[in-house]
Amino acid sequence: MGVAIFGFKIIDDDGCFSMGLVREILAEILGTFFLIVLGCGGVHAATLEKAADDPLGSARILEIGFAFGLGIGGIVHLFSDISGGQLNPAVSFGLFFARKLSLYRAAILSVAQIIGGLIGAALLKIMFKGPPGTVSMGDGVSGGVGLILEFLGTLFLVLTVLSTINDKRGHAAGYLQPFSIGVAIFVAHMFLVPLTGCGINPARSLATNIIGGKITGDFYAYILGPLLASAVGGLVYEFIFNPHYEAAPYEGIENAGGADQEMNKDM
Repeated sequence: MGVAIFGFKIIDDDGCFSMGLVREILAEILGTFFLIVLGCGGVHAATLEKAADDPLGSARILEIGFAFGLGIGGIVHLFSDISGGQLNPAVSFGLFFARKLSLYRAAILSVAQIIGGLIGAALLKIMFKGPPGTVSMGDGVSGGVGLILEFLGTLFLVLTVLSTINDKRGHAAGYLQPFSIGVAIFVAHMFLVPLTGCGINPARSLATNIIGGKITGDFYAYILGPLLASAVGGLVYEFIFNPHYEAAPYEGIENAGGADQEMNKDM
């Protein structure tokens, strides 16, 4: 029997253990492993030959953005039917605050994501003599400013995820869901790589920086910023934006599409 408080599910109806949950855990471990290997491996490839006067130029930022954006889009597509391809504790807790996931499941899957990330970062450290993709604040960016930046980037991601999984948006094609999430990741990296390194994912930031031994005094920004964004994004989408999709105009869009199809048949 599940447990819920004010509509927020704490424990699922199937209890604390099921084979479905085991599959989800394995999918999140493997998915976040691939996220680190592909994304942070892309960082390594992009920074192999640094120009003396341009260590992180726009072309390199573009490479990093594509590595994370396209990589995560592919991973989401791969695991979306198993665990949702969450790959990020901020996304998992965002789903909880949007009343789409139990608190227990969000916590368990977040641990799985961190484990997968640690394995991926350890593998990269073995191969490249040091884990690429560690996050750190850019020149002149304080921990407080970094927290705000990480909050904004993660908020954009969480809202994008919640909108793409909204089954009330009948006009949004299913195959566009991983693409939309990948684009959100790509855009966030274009903005944040020079400023914070673009964590926007506590599992990704913890994995690379723990394995790399780079937990600095301002590292709190990479944890608090995304987790605050998960709460704000989940609550805002569930209680402010989601009710909009109950309105009749969206039925009108679907009916209009059906009418167009009928017209085409008659022609």
